[in-house]
Amino acid sequence: MQRTSTQIGRAMTKNQKWVMASTAAGFSLENMDIMFLSFALAPIIAELHISSAAAGWIGSITNLGMLAGGAIFGLVGDRIGRVKTFTYTIFIFAFATAAMFFAHSLPVIYTLRFLAGIGAGGESGVGIALIAENFEAGVIGRLTSVAAIGGQIGAIFAAVMAAYIIPAFGWNALFLLGVIPVILTFFIRRHVHESQEFISAHARAAKTHEKIAVSRLFATPALALQTLGLMVMTIVQIAGYFGLMNWLHRLFNSSRACRSLARRFG
Repeated sequence: MQRTSTQIGRAMTKNQKWVMASTAAGFSLENMDIMFLSFALAPIIAELHISSAAAGWIGSITNLGMLAGGAIFGLVGDRIGRVKTFTYTIFIFAFATAAMFFAHSLPVIYTLRFLAGIGAGGESGVGIALIAENFEAGVIGRLTSVAAIGGQIGAIFAAVMAAYIIPAFGWNALFLLGVIPVILTFFIRRHVHESQEFISAHARAAKTHEKIAVSRLFATPALALQTLGLMVMTIVQIAGYFGLMNWLHRLFNSSRACRSLARRFG
């Protein structure tokens, strides 16, 4: 019999609740970081006098960093543990985001956004792995969706902060809020523990000298096809969602300007 969300919540252990809370908070802060760029993009273009193409590369470089971070920290998480890796990735995108306060040139912005992308991409993958290893297979999809709600809360927070901070202090000051995730790492390291599944698998791999290799994802034709399909789905989702979010604020302003002109000359 399929359990309801309320029943699942009541049956959670203390560690499982911390896993859910930490992952949701991580997704929230990651999305907050991405939305900061969306709201700051127009002021960045105006202040640095750059083209839309050059500004577009800021988001693209962030996404490339996410790709690299997901691949790198996926392997790191297999070796040293999900919890440690999760906190390291949060540190990376937190400090890279906060360092945008000191960014006043395009090369520096590109560099910091790539680093922030590495942290965000690693955090997202490791967060999902934490959920997958701490809960039974039948509820993983539902709980991952619940944790992802945190991302939307982060977007709302970013919008509210941008409305107050950018007009008063400028776009650089908005990114100082990127230090907030550092607080989260304290609670994660204090309360979240590795799952028994990971501990057993890690011990077994150490005993048999089993190597961690990406090639295992392509071990058979069926597995390779599944891996490639999931990769395409993820690329489309990340590129589509974050691509739209990066330009949403500017598109809204352009649309509003067009309506204003239409009313004036219509």
